[in-house]
Amino acid sequence: AISYDAQFAKLRGISVELFYTLILIMAALTVVAAIKVVGLILVIALLTIPTYLAESFCNKLSSMMILSSFLAIGFTLSGLVVSYVYNISSGASIIMVAIVSLIAVKIFKK
Repeated sequence: AISYDAQFAKLRGISVELFYTLILIMAALTVVAAIKVVGLILVIALLTIPTYLAESFCNKLSSMMILSSFLAIGFTLSGLVVSYVYNISSGASIIMVAIVSLIAVKIFKK
């Protein structure tokens, strides 16, 4: 409720500023750690594409977060399989799988 409706959380007596700061710190640490491991482009792709796709199918924030997580895991596993089969870079293949999925959803969901 804090990140979704800060005014309501503040009315309930929750320290919105503290939780907002903690969320920002956790997100920043996650992105910095992920960039060191997999690279900036892959991190940006895995943060944006699954979320955008999940938003196309879900109306509730909680279901969108769950679907987005599963999509990111699916893109990663599928990309690793493609990388292994075709002997190409794993980061590029993960992004390729995510982009192909995004294009397919945009074409077929009308």
